[in-house]
Amino acid sequence: MSQRIPELLAACAAAQIDEPAPAPRSESRRAFLKSGAATGFAIAGSLVLPLAWSTHAEAAAAAEAGESAHGAASTGAFHEINDWVRVDPDGRTIIGLSQCEVGQGVYTGLPQVLADEMDADWRRVSVEFVTGRDAYRISAANEMPQQFVGASMSVTMFYMRLRTAGAQARAAFLKAGAQHLGVRPTQCTAKSGRVIHVQTGRSVGYGELLDAVAKLPLDPQPRLKPESAHTLIGQSLGKLDAPAKVSGRAQFGVDVNVPGMLNGAVKMAPTLNGKPVAVRNRDAVRAMPGVVEIVQAKDAIIVVAATYWQAKKASDALDVQWDDAGTPSFDSPTILAQRKAALMSEHAVVATRIGDAAAQFVGAQRVVEADYHTPYIVHATMEPVNATVHVREHDIEVWGPIQGQDKVRWTLGAIFKMPADKVIVNTTFLGGSFGRKYVPDFVIHAAVASKAVGRPVKVIRSREDDIRHGFYRPCASARMRAVLGADGYPQAMHIRVAGQSLYWSIKRDYYEKAGGWDETMLDGLYDLGYRVPNLLVDSVNVNQPIPVSFMRSVGSTSSVFFLENFINELAHAAHIDPLTYRRTLLRDDPLALRVLDRAAAKAGWSSKPAPGVHRGIAYCLYTGRGGAFTTYVALVVELKMVNGNAKLERVVCAVDCGRAINPMLIQQMMEGGIGFALTNTFKSEITFKDGAVEQQNFADYPLLYLAQMPKVEVVIVDSDRVPQGCGEVVLPPVAPAVAEALYQANGTRLRTMPLDQPLA
Repeated sequence: MSQRIPELLAACAAAQIDEPAPAPRSESRRAFLKSGAATGFAIAGSLVLPLAWSTHAEAAAAAEAGESAHGAASTGAFHEINDWVRVDPDGRTIIGLSQCEVGQGVYTGLPQVLADEMDADWRRVSVEFVTGRDAYRISAANEMPQQFVGASMSVTMFYMRLRTAGAQARAAFLKAGAQHLGVRPTQCTAKSGRVIHVQTGRSVGYGELLDAVAKLPLDPQPRLKPESAHTLIGQSLGKLDAPAKVSGRAQFGVDVNVPGMLNGAVKMAPTLNGKPVAVRNRDAVRAMPGVVEIVQAKDAIIVVAATYWQAKKASDALDVQWDDAGTPSFDSPTILAQRKAALMSEHAVVATRIGDAAAQFVGAQRVVEADYHTPYIVHATMEPVNATVHVREHDIEVWGPIQGQDKVRWTLGAIFKMPADKVIVNTTFLGGSFGRKYVPDFVIHAAVASKAVGRPVKVIRSREDDIRHGFYRPCASARMRAVLGADGYPQAMHIRVAGQSLYWSIKRDYYEKAGGWDETMLDGLYDLGYRVPNLLVDSVNVNQPIPVSFMRSVGSTSSVFFLENFINELAHAAHIDPLTYRRTLLRDDPLALRVLDRAAAKAGWSSKPAPGVHRGIAYCLYTGRGGAFTTYVALVVELKMVNGNAKLERVVCAVDCGRAINPMLIQQMMEGGIGFALTNTFKSEITFKDGAVEQQNFADYPLLYLAQMPKVEVVIVDSDRVPQGCGEVVLPPVAPAVAEALYQANGTRLRTMPLDQPLA
């Protein structure tokens, strides 16, 4: 690789000139990586890319024609076994996957489940993205079934579906193989894509049995393997998509290039909710090199040009008249003041009432009280939102990093008066999402541009507009109050949370059916796991003209910050070790005690830390949307103070997420989640002034530096529960554990995120 460094440096230098080459820089990067792979990378395992075929039938037709989708070659006559499995005559197994790969490892973990039940040869397994069938849809919290990735539900929702699909395929091949070998199915076993006659050792490959399998009905309730027979589930198999990503062959949304494609750049209002009225210099911009059209959408101006660079330069040159009259000006100090006032309000909606908490506060001698605050934050994905769309007369085709396939179908179908099934959605890899790429506003921009010019258009939103016109995780404030008994434990608690309700903003019917309170504001509070005999949990919605949506861990990063900080404060007030305090309050929950004990043991909690090292602990029971799953997490943070700066040394995390399909993937999700949470803990905050977002790019919305990332040790607790979600469960306890460690270091309680503490 060393001989290619001058080429890379030259490419970087070329990127700084005023008129770069017409080819997008991403293609140069791809060319460099592909060349490197050809000369210096050994690609092991199966090449996996999102193929984005709408149905298996279309995929088979493309395969027979020798076509490929986005660089993934397909050859041979594939035979579809069921909604999830195709096999070719050479025995290669293609596993369909409906859950898009966002870096969480789903392109490996879920195929492991199916391949294990099928007894497929893992060395000859590849994966393709599938869409457009009911089998690929899930329903969350009584919502309409749809195909999407979110809420850490993929493993929980698809574990049994994929086991059943694999078992169906295995049963069909066993029966066909027994017929081929002239023996009874009970005399046969399956292993690595072959049916084997146990008594003689004779065998036949799955690929040789396709004609016979095609004539067999599938068993709707096939016999599943016992756990003891699994050979892939539970193994730390390497990510199937890693070779493609390392070599540059993996395709993200920004890499899409379809025939006849134009490029678009978006210009959005200086204020958050401004709308375009007119372009004052339309003719001058229209005459700029490469510009094809200037398109006015409801919330933006889109310049369409031959290349993105030309479109971006023209977009920057636009003189737009904006209408801001529809939304009053707002700013962060006012928003905070409104939340603080709501904490004092006489009126709140009660979510939980156990016993009589109010009576316990009357005349109480030991009352502990604290207020906490969290800010608005934005997703800030490494790959800004983008989409390529071709609006044709009778259908619409979309390419891009799509997190909600059916959401795109419904939205574009409604806008362009087409049936949803006429919207073809091709999903690439997602360069980060955290919930952002479920909202299809960026797809609408590309569709509007395509409709205007009659050609496919790829629209990339700039980092600045992605941050300044995102959909934000709501801010929140909480007042936590407790009456301590003689033993130091809470006899009563009153928890109030105030802030902009996510469900009031985007799921009004769900909010109203719940009685006028938002479970995302009160995650882990309304269903408090700690033993408190008298509990009152209520909330106040402080509505704001700010677009909000789901973000990784949703409301739990606020609510658990409030709760776990307060539990640490109660333990301190009672002069009780915070681990002991939690164990007492959780004494009726053995799963909670297990993760606490495992984290404490790994961290060496029972012994004093090294000189200058300070510890903090926090716990979280994460309940998936609609009660889809329950995952237990306990976390210990160790840090030092260096010249007034906090140096993060070590994080120990214990997690019980049910049966571990791929322990390596779980470990990686815990590590990545901790890094994400540390960024939020110390750095992330969106602020507003005069109705506009003040942050623009990573210079003022920074990420955690690699040098600031602590050592992370993950303990996966053995479990006989079915697999539970783990993509976002580790985020909530990070900030309160850090805050406690900082308190141990300097005696100051930090109750507002981001924490007012510089990092070393």
